Amino acid sequence: MAKKANGHARPGHNSGSLWLARTWRDIERDPEIDRFHDLCKLKEGDLAVLAGLSASTVYNMFSRGKTKRPQHTTFSKMASALGYKYDLVPDGKPPDFESEIPKAREEFRQYRAAQAKKNARKRR
Repeated sequence: MAKKANGHARPGHNSGSLWLARTWRDIERDPEIDRFHDLCKLKEGDLAVLAGLSASTVYNMFSRGKTKRPQHTTFSKMASALGYKYDLVPDGKPPDFESEIPKAREEFRQYRAAQAKKNARKRR
C-alpha cells in the first residue's frame, strides 16, 4: 500500500488523534502562534524579556517553528507583555450542543475503537 501525503498507509489514520481533528482540523501548529506574531511589533528577544520567557522559547515559536503547541501560560505571559488580556471570549453565537454532542460522542467512540484495534495489533 502506497503511503499517503500524511505519511501513513491508511487513509484517515492519524496516529491515535482522530478525535482531536474536531479542534485542530489538520493544522500543523497552533493558530494562536500566528495571531501573536501578527500582534507583536517587538523584536523576539524584547518580547521574551517583557514576558518573562526565555528568548529561545519565543524564537522557537516564531522563527524556527519548533514549538507547535505552546502552553497556556506562555500565551498568557506574552499577552500581558503586549498589553492584552488572554482570556476566554465568546466568538459569536453559542454552539448547538444538541447536535454537536452526539457528533463528538460518535467521533470519540470511533477514536476509542481505532485505539483498541491498534492495541490489539501490538499484543500479537
